[in-house]
Amino acid sequence: MKKLKSIFPRSFFGRAVLIVVVPILVIQIVLSVVFVQRHYERVTQQMTGSVLDVVNALVAQIDSQPPDTRALDRSGLAAALELELQWLDGPLPRLQSRAPWYDLAGKEALSVLRSQAPRLRAAALRTEPDRAVLWLETGHGTLQVAIPRNRLAPTNPHQLLVIVFAASLVMILVALQYLRLQIRPIRRLGSAAEAYGRGQALPLRASGAREIRAAGLAFIDMRNRIERQNAQRKLMLSGLGHDMRTPLTRMRLQLSMSDPSEDRDALEAEIADLESLLNTFLDYARGDSQVREGVFDPVAILTDLAGRYRAAGKPVEMHVADGVPRKVRLREGQLERALDNILGNALEYGGRARVAMSATPDTLTLTVEDDGPGIDPADRARACEPFVRLDTSRNQDVGAHVGLGLAIAQDVMRAQGGRLVLDDSDSLGGLLVRLTLPLQDRL
Repeated sequence: MKKLKSIFPRSFFGRAVLIVVVPILVIQIVLSVVFVQRHYERVTQQMTGSVLDVVNALVAQIDSQPPDTRALDRSGLAAALELELQWLDGPLPRLQSRAPWYDLAGKEALSVLRSQAPRLRAAALRTEPDRAVLWLETGHGTLQVAIPRNRLAPTNPHQLLVIVFAASLVMILVALQYLRLQIRPIRRLGSAAEAYGRGQALPLRASGAREIRAAGLAFIDMRNRIERQNAQRKLMLSGLGHDMRTPLTRMRLQLSMSDPSEDRDALEAEIADLESLLNTFLDYARGDSQVREGVFDPVAILTDLAGRYRAAGKPVEMHVADGVPRKVRLREGQLERALDNILGNALEYGGRARVAMSATPDTLTLTVEDDGPGIDPADRARACEPFVRLDTSRNQDVGAHVGLGLAIAQDVMRAQGGRLVLDDSDSLGGLLVRLTLPLQDRL
């Protein structure tokens, strides 16, 4: 069953074509078999048998003549059937054993000749002009009978098959064009859904059959609802972050006016952590809806980011493979934003980090590895959700986090048609984050 599935086309258009073409081909084959076996062969048998009745009657008439008489009556039935009669004085030709592959009637004609012509010595089904020649043994010698081929079998028997084949071909072409028009709205819907999964909202107009239009309208309504919900969520987070900055600023001002003490230092540290959380909220709420696209150098972005971490005393290794393109169409600041979140997590949960960049003709791949505790495979899908902090894999007491780092990075990747995948680091033993961006049509 699996082998059969691998043979069938996987696309909807291919399967639709299969549904249309297979019945037409089956009808064509059945019609051809029925026509050849039940009509054409029987007509050939009847026509050949009728001519042989006349030939056998002529042979009987010749046998009834007196000895040493070789008169041939070329009038009457012979003339009516356009039979040419003459005596054969030379050597007897060999009996034709089978008809050529293209002679549909030859097989049946030879079968009838062998069964209904007991005096037959040899036969040639096609001579020039289009005639069949029979050599029959009589009491006065070998009689050569030339018969028009159209007397033995119908002429141009393939015409019906050609007409049916041509009509089937026209029907298939019309059906393919109709299927293409019907499948076009489905492809547009699929492209819009795939693009929306990458964070892009392609224009879509519901068209096609009633069911396809209904699916298109449902998708458009769903996309609009999700956009409204995202906008409301980001507006709420943005408002919350801005509203909380005011009391934090007043608290920092009041602390700056108080005398230095351990309590003051502890409160300033807590305020700094809270401001960091608010900045993360605002970063996530801002999103990338207003970010413009441009051509940027991913190597320069990675080098600058790693240099800033190294300047801050963070151990970051960097490796760029040969062949990485220096000009890639990206959304401004988004790749740096994603890498900054991932590198920040890697250096807070681990002691060191390693960043690598490589490319194929179709994709740009970046990997970030750390030597931290990693993330359990069962929790990796949840780790990329907003506001999720895992209890068992990462230390909750390290830094000030609300679980938005990987969520922000994943949103950035989706918006640019890429992917974010979590895996185990074989070299450092911690977590490996793989970012993949498509390169086709990027310039």
